[in-house]
Amino acid sequence: MGLYSLLGGKICNVCYSALRRNPSECPSCGNIRVLAFITDEGVITCAACAGQSPRFACRTCGSEEFLTGTHCGRCRLQARLDELIGTAAEAPIELIRLRKHLTKAPMDPRSIVRWLRRQHVTETLRGMATGALPLDHSALDLLPQRPSTRYFRRLLIEAGVLPQIHVFQHELTLHVAALAATLERPTGNKLRRFYRWAILPKLHRRYRDHGRDLSLEAFHGQRSHLAAVVRFLTWMDARKLTVGDLEQRTLDLYIARVKTREPVEHFVRWATRSRLAGDLSTNVRAARNTMSNMTEEELWSGIDRLLDDEDIELEVRVAGLFVLLYAQILGRAVSMTRDQVDATAERVTVRFGITPVVLDDAVGNLVRRQLSAPPRRGYAAGDSSWLFEGLSPGRHMTAAYIRLRLTEIGIRTRISRETRMNLLAMRMPAAVVADVIGIGNHTADRRKSRAGGSWAAYPNLRSRSFGSD
Repeated sequence: MGLYSLLGGKICNVCYSALRRNPSECPSCGNIRVLAFITDEGVITCAACAGQSPRFACRTCGSEEFLTGTHCGRCRLQARLDELIGTAAEAPIELIRLRKHLTKAPMDPRSIVRWLRRQHVTETLRGMATGALPLDHSALDLLPQRPSTRYFRRLLIEAGVLPQIHVFQHELTLHVAALAATLERPTGNKLRRFYRWAILPKLHRRYRDHGRDLSLEAFHGQRSHLAAVVRFLTWMDARKLTVGDLEQRTLDLYIARVKTREPVEHFVRWATRSRLAGDLSTNVRAARNTMSNMTEEELWSGIDRLLDDEDIELEVRVAGLFVLLYAQILGRAVSMTRDQVDATAERVTVRFGITPVVLDDAVGNLVRRQLSAPPRRGYAAGDSSWLFEGLSPGRHMTAAYIRLRLTEIGIRTRISRETRMNLLAMRMPAAVVADVIGIGNHTADRRKSRAGGSWAAYPNLRSRSFGSD
């Protein structure tokens, strides 16, 4: 093991590496430097302040931050970008935007360099820079559609290289095309038609018409739905059956053997309506029971836990309170933007629906902390529009993560929301419920009919400071 003459004596490789990786403010000059030298007065300082040669300085810019070999991470990043996309004078304007986006990112530039060395990133950016690949989404459509490709696509969108699209819906469409290619051609065409005319319109009505992409859970749910349909079509292909040949007995035999029935029945109902199949009957899925099986005391116990427990992540506490207090769907809560919140010194209001809701001080203080929390993203400079910012470029946190953390502490989000909805329906006019928490009037009316409540004033939040029950 080599030894280095630093800090007034000999240090080993491990300590030497630790010094290089952890520069800090020099007590003498105030610059960020590697503090590895001791002055005559016994103060640990940088090389310059100790009268030593700058042995740690980057050979290009002189910086001692993010050191890697003989250069700093920022210079390594510039060199890597020059290699991949060319200099600012050579690169296409779209890739110049990417350069600015990455070089201004408030993260360790060495991690960006490592990401740029990934094969799919290297080949795609080099192809875009040389003209071998188009500067549009079709270049990324050629890659395997994995989470790493999704991250790459979103980063290019955020950087202004590619136009905005709904990434999950785009990826789902590519997935259907790939599935259809594995089937017999006539069968694959039926899968494409089923997606185009039975699934896609519903996704548009639920998400795209409201300017939203699919949630991660909806994306995985649709993939599972399609996988069940593909298994059914593959089973029929193996028996040389077409959709038009399908008989009730054969359909019942298949459905009796599988656990995932609803996607197959959905496909058969569509095929029957489209006159691709004969008159086949399927089971109609019963509506899910949405009535609560949680007591109001249990609900308030969860609320108190989220208000008081500082060991729970702040974003989990805030999103959970939006569900438990204001009956928000978790997927909608995590996709809230900062412009839905108005925080002043006197109060905090949040717009879940049309009319803003004034938060109690205890909840409002948590929301203020969430607004001022350090940014989670390291992939770009600037501010995010999301209240709950995610780690993926341009995306908010996932409902799945928040739900998992809440479940770990004993809070079941769906049942908790159902309980709150029922309580609101019993105590408020349906129109007020719809207006304040952002649901449809018809939904609010049905909820009130089931709850059978009487109209009353909006209930005050209960806590030590809210008042008693």
